Amino acid sequence: MKVTQGEQEQSQLVLSIEVEPPELEEHLNRVYQRAVQRVNIPGFRRGKAPRSVVERELGRDAMVEDALETLLPQLTSKAIEEQGLDAVTAPQVKVTQYEPLTIEAIVAVRPIVELGDYHQYRLEAESIDVTEEAIDEVVESLRRDAATWDPVERPVAMGDMITMQVKGQVEEDVIIEDESVDYILSAESINPMPGFADQLVGANRDELREFSLPFPEDYPQTNLAGKDCNFTLKVQEVKEQTLPELDNEFVKSLKIEVETPAALREKLKEDMLKHNQTIADQHYQELAVQALVEEANVELPPLMVDHEVEHILSEQAEAMQRQQVRMEDYLSTVGKSIEQLQEEVRPAAVERITSSLVMSALREKEGIEVTPEEIEEELTAMADASQSEGASLRQLLDTENGRTSINSILLNRKTLGLLTSIAKGELIAEASTTAESTTEVEEEQGETEEGAKDA
Repeated sequence: MKVTQGEQEQSQLVLSIEVEPPELEEHLNRVYQRAVQRVNIPGFRRGKAPRSVVERELGRDAMVEDALETLLPQLTSKAIEEQGLDAVTAPQVKVTQYEPLTIEAIVAVRPIVELGDYHQYRLEAESIDVTEEAIDEVVESLRRDAATWDPVERPVAMGDMITMQVKGQVEEDVIIEDESVDYILSAESINPMPGFADQLVGANRDELREFSLPFPEDYPQTNLAGKDCNFTLKVQEVKEQTLPELDNEFVKSLKIEVETPAALREKLKEDMLKHNQTIADQHYQELAVQALVEEANVELPPLMVDHEVEHILSEQAEAMQRQQVRMEDYLSTVGKSIEQLQEEVRPAAVERITSSLVMSALREKEGIEVTPEEIEEELTAMADASQSEGASLRQLLDTENGRTSINSILLNRKTLGLLTSIAKGELIAEASTTAESTTEVEEEQGETEEGAKDA
């Protein structure tokens, strides 16, 4: 194998790989060994025909193409290793000529990341608080969850639950038809379409109502967008919501280790503060990473971006498939081509890659590592937190892949911790405190030495 390396541009370079005849013959022999077992050649028992006959039967070009399936990845990997290249994604490979067999591989190498002066970056922490109004909303939500629905003999009001017989028709097509369905009236509801709940207010039990409502122009089902739907419905039953009293009995029924309304509010405030602090911490980390990325300088290999674009689209396709939607059907619905979708996700791909490379560069520069002891501690903590499934979870994670995953989690956690400490000025403060303590000790030692001289 002869390898020629081209000039590097945009963190990519081209390798020209000329395959030596013995290397090609080795792979052609493997193709022959497979082919001779499956082709029927007159005059020969299966598996007994010589290679020259099999090659004449199949054609040398076809056998070479078959050999390339294993030859290309093997020789490309070998060439990348021999050239000492730090490839960051699968290379783009093609055959440029067959005599002699020559391969061209575009290789994306790890780009150089120039970090800015991140030690000077400062970010003000967000203040966290919980208002009484926010606590009131949670208390009322708990009451609504425990509420009962009681039948009433009066016209329908907003907030009621009704049982109704309903039929909805667009032109000649019946799109809704239920004999007895429950429906809660809400002014903000768009189910089955905006304004539906308003048409029910004031209706009496057993009253028949007919009305028409238009589907919005941007309705997801394009075959219905902008069309009128004619409804016919009859209210069969009306129920109103009865909230429980906010007393000790209700609080105890929640089973959250408090017994009075006042204690409930304190508990809710404590939990909400923790929740808000978690969200604020995550936002702070995102801003710190964003600042680090903005100050960094990195030239991304186009091939690496292309691969990340395909990875994102693959994730989207899998998510759609779980909802029983095919990517082809989605593109047809929104009127886009796959090329347009690729360009839409390209900025997200660039952001992902850049952030990953910059954080990796920060870890390397700061010497951030994870010890086997730390991985064991995290594994134990995760298993303990799982309680009833702790043993099975530990068995699942206590593998090479599991420990590699935990290692990545801890590396990311440590890196984010360092970055946020820098942004808060905590590392500088610790260094200053250490320096001041050292100075005080030196001054005390100096005073002692002067005293000894005077004596």
